Amino acid sequence: MPQSTPNVFTYPRQEPGTLGHLDLVEPLRSLPRDVAGELKGLLAAQLTFRADDDGWCIQEVVGHLADAAEVYHKRIYMMSTQTDPILEPYDPDAFAGDHAYLERSIEDLLDRLRYWRGETVQLLTTLVNWNWARTGRHLESGRLSIRQIVEHMVEHEADHLATIRALRAAAPKPNT
Repeated sequence: MPQSTPNVFTYPRQEPGTLGHLDLVEPLRSLPRDVAGELKGLLAAQLTFRADDDGWCIQEVVGHLADAAEVYHKRIYMMSTQTDPILEPYDPDAFAGDHAYLERSIEDLLDRLRYWRGETVQLLTTLVNWNWARTGRHLESGRLSIRQIVEHMVEHEADHLATIRALRAAAPKPNT
């Protein structure tokens, strides 16, 4: 990837302490590709299939992942550039309604996920080891480090990828 800003390093960095977090960055980097792979061949009816009345469909999960990628990116950016910023909570269900996931194309949702994830990966790969300990104060969860947020992101996204896979398996197959 060409550098658009001179003197800004992008992946991979070679300074001491920069390679110790790749175990967390790589799952983040692969998420958009993994999600897109799970969506291959699905029809609109499968993307909007709900396993239960209270659950989200695949399209809503993808929209949620895109919104979460944006929110987490902004939090990490604030934490990496400010001293102990306040991290506001957000309501995923309100975002789902406000952002009308089912009225948007799945490609649009995937593009948003790819964009925000690319921004986050680029940011994380510019951080050296001690930057991962920088903190912010989440109004519900308390003080969190960048590393803690990224660990949560990896776990959160793995859960949602498992949900997508389960919904894909449970969705009615088209008549052949």
